[in-house]
Amino acid sequence: MTRSELMNGDINAIGTVAEHDAADFQVMSSLRSDVLLLQCFKNTQLFIEGGNCSCPFYMLRYHRDRMLAAVEELGWTGAWNFLQGQQGVTRLKEVLQDHLEDRSTSTHPSQPLKLRVTINLQGLVSAKSTPLPFLPLSTLSFSLFPPVLSQLPPSIDHATAERSWRIFISPNPVTPSLYTRHKTTERSIYDEARSSIPNLPRRKEHPNSIMKEILIVNHNGEVMEGSITTPYFWRLGQWVTPLSSAGGNMGTTRRYALEAGLCVEETVTEESITDGEAIWLSNGARGWGWGEIEKLGENGGSDTSIGPFPNGLV
Repeated sequence: MTRSELMNGDINAIGTVAEHDAADFQVMSSLRSDVLLLQCFKNTQLFIEGGNCSCPFYMLRYHRDRMLAAVEELGWTGAWNFLQGQQGVTRLKEVLQDHLEDRSTSTHPSQPLKLRVTINLQGLVSAKSTPLPFLPLSTLSFSLFPPVLSQLPPSIDHATAERSWRIFISPNPVTPSLYTRHKTTERSIYDEARSSIPNLPRRKEHPNSIMKEILIVNHNGEVMEGSITTPYFWRLGQWVTPLSSAGGNMGTTRRYALEAGLCVEETVTEESITDGEAIWLSNGARGWGWGEIEKLGENGGSDTSIGPFPNGLV
């Protein structure tokens, strides 16, 4: 469906006007803010294509692009006008910088933040933020822009050798939709999936900082994505990430991994995943980390869940 068709009111493929134009429904993206990114040339390249202007926001142009794709499919003219072109990237950066200035009295400038940026039907953009762990300059480039994804588990001298994630598989199949193709404030599918994560005690070998993730699967048994990450699986001698046709969100780090040749797209079925399998995960706030699959039991752990999204993860 083209943008012009959407602007002319052909929205049968994406639902009713009332459903998508509700005041509290917004398109969103989550990204890292880190002053150390001002020293990262790759991040500069992903702010202005071919330019040399540094930026403290992780892969900002890719975040603009994913939001632009969402508002285009929704037919939101005001939001599209705000985001389109290089001026749209600059406008988005200005909104985020204004937010950081508002926080300056309570947050040290060096504190990394997860920024949750939203845009509504009219093109009004807002941001919220929560603190993120520091990444030292010595490992920041690898953690956020890895040149390769090593086989797992990584060697002890690997920049991200410490396991970051415990990974589960949702027992609730999902039907792909607008809400899975794009990141929006409609997160009930992901809340339901995360409610299935068991509240198991941390294992002795797990670092204190370990996080929990759950993989989303469609009704064909294909992995779509993680609830807050993009997953990467080792298959036939290479890293693969689920096909876009499986219905998952096209995340910014996923785009980077494909364009940089770190992985290829391939169908990944739930059936092919083994208990204890080590995989990579990535997202727009924390970059890359790894973890191991822990298959849920028959009860799916639903009576000992951690509930919807922990603070700072979405």
